[in-house]
Amino acid sequence: MPRAGGTSFRILHPDPFDISRSSSYPHEICFVVEFSSKTFAAQFEKYLVDLPHARHVRLEKNGSFNVLWVMSLRQALLLPKYLKTFPELSRQMSVGLKGYSGNDSWELKGKGNHSFRWWKKTQLMGVLNVTPDSFSDGGRHLNPQIAVERALQMQEEGADWVDIGGESTRPGAGSVSASEEKKRILPVVKACAKALRIPVSVDTYKSVVAAAAVGEGAQMVNDIGALKFDPRMGKTLARLKVPVVLMHMQGKPRTMQKNPSYEDLMDELVAFFGASLDYAGECGIPRDRLLIDPGFGFGKTPWHNVEMTRRLWELKVLNRPIVMGPSRKSTLGFLTGGAPPEDRVEATGAVVTAAILKGADMVRVHDVKAMARVVKIADAIRYDRGLTTP
Repeated sequence: MPRAGGTSFRILHPDPFDISRSSSYPHEICFVVEFSSKTFAAQFEKYLVDLPHARHVRLEKNGSFNVLWVMSLRQALLLPKYLKTFPELSRQMSVGLKGYSGNDSWELKGKGNHSFRWWKKTQLMGVLNVTPDSFSDGGRHLNPQIAVERALQMQEEGADWVDIGGESTRPGAGSVSASEEKKRILPVVKACAKALRIPVSVDTYKSVVAAAAVGEGAQMVNDIGALKFDPRMGKTLARLKVPVVLMHMQGKPRTMQKNPSYEDLMDELVAFFGASLDYAGECGIPRDRLLIDPGFGFGKTPWHNVEMTRRLWELKVLNRPIVMGPSRKSTLGFLTGGAPPEDRVEATGAVVTAAILKGADMVRVHDVKAMARVVKIADAIRYDRGLTTP
């Protein structure tokens, strides 16, 4: 699905983590560029055919015009600088190849001169719902004192962030007013920001709630609407200068599970986030403040969620930290034969492990103590953390 520039660059295989320990560049990587214009696709196909290092070049028509080819990563890294007649494609390839072959560290710009940095460590975000109706823990943390105690507990259990939400986004959920949402979360955000050593995030798609929460000490905004549910959100977050999670959802919470469908899930996710990142930039939010969340359970069937987890690494071409939130979701109940939310801890751990091994950089969970152990093992496998040569 081509983006606004008429092109969309993707990598089809192999999974970069399958070759991450190789001492040399892999020899066989399959690339695809989707064009909205047959003329440009044909021009690019001819350009590749004339390159000695491009093999199996072909042009396919599948809704859009796709040019596929095989090339070593070493040669592909040289391509963008020579694509002067395809400037948008050159930009996408530069970003995408860096994300695919990239490093194990991230730095997010925060307010002022503050930055959030991590290296070879998946960030663990604890969920703190200050709502009466969340699917898993609704009503437990409505009292601000109880909420802060739970946040402190998550900190001690190993959380790197606490994400505070005041509106349920479970399937079928209705919205609440901004004033009600602020009434629920602001006392908790303020108290947590003072009591915790770790940063606080706020889960909201409303600009006035985001501004108020940041004013009380929140250091990140987690927006399930990817700046589109509130027309003022983009400009507001640009002014607030905090990191922002952009999440994908097909539809809205009330309607998102009514027949979700995709022609190619990952193709559409890459296109969605490419457009969302560009829109955020137009609003004044720099790329180094943005994270992406493919929205596990948001407008997706269980099979979409499984496919998305299996192919999560394909989002690496966007070169932004990937957030995954599978915790206790209904897909896990479906796959385990009807287990209720509180009995989905092991299932959550399985998806968290798979997501980390496929490229997740942050996971959002309810059961922090158990998932902190899961993350340590998954990080050991992905990054060789805590291992010594015998």
